Amino acid sequence: MENILPAKICINCSAEIAGKYCNQCGQRADVKRITWKEGWYDFWARIYGFDGMFPRTLRDLTICPGKAARVFISGNRSAYYGPVGYFFLMGTLFLLVLSFLNLDFIDFMKGMQKAIPIQQTESQAQVLIQRFAADNLKLISFLLIPFQAFAARYIFFRKSGFNFLENWVLPLYVTGHVYWFTLVTAVYYKVTGVLFSSVATVVISLAYFGFAYTSFIPYQPKLKVFLKGALLYIVSQLLMMIVAMVVMVIWILLLAWLDPDALKMFKPGA
Repeated sequence: MENILPAKICINCSAEIAGKYCNQCGQRADVKRITWKEGWYDFWARIYGFDGMFPRTLRDLTICPGKAARVFISGNRSAYYGPVGYFFLMGTLFLLVLSFLNLDFIDFMKGMQKAIPIQQTESQAQVLIQRFAADNLKLISFLLIPFQAFAARYIFFRKSGFNFLENWVLPLYVTGHVYWFTLVTAVYYKVTGVLFSSVATVVISLAYFGFAYTSFIPYQPKLKVFLKGALLYIVSQLLMMIVAMVVMVIWILLLAWLDPDALKMFKPGA
């Protein structure tokens, strides 16, 4: 007579478990006592995912980012890290590395701009805006994504078949992945004292955006898609700047109406 082993019960949701993980909530079937070995295993399980999700995400976003975005949009939520999660993960990692290296974000960005031969006198308002941007880096970066999606959906790739929200996926992945270059730049600066200019970051972002769209848009020649992807990056930046300027003008007009003396903060050197 065949022995029938009792089904394992998930310690989290009480569902029956047939494999290594619960089909309902993803909880591991075999949970052992907390030890150094078990803690190490659990740490890497969180980083890599159940089946190597994180390294696969890194690999494909490097060599074929458009493919990763298309797979996610198609409904496969297990092959790669989600675009929103990856975006905020990389933004958090970047800020943690800056903190670990004892680098101030504003000083870091100013150092990258020194290669541009433009002398500017900062006003008090500019300093406040820079500090706000430094304290809300992930939010500012995230606000650019809708403009990139808008440019993709309604200007450059209208026949792609992707709706507005689906066009968020690739920019989220690409923007998150560009953080790796900035991370390397920060570490290289800390070790050598040499800092790449912000122009290098822009050029790499342009090239990577163009490259990403070549594997995302299959119905047009790759060179054409590459140029459109790079132009999309520029246009979306301009659209966001226009909206930001409109908001700034409205803010200044309100300040002038409520407190005219507050306008002194916009004077250079104030």
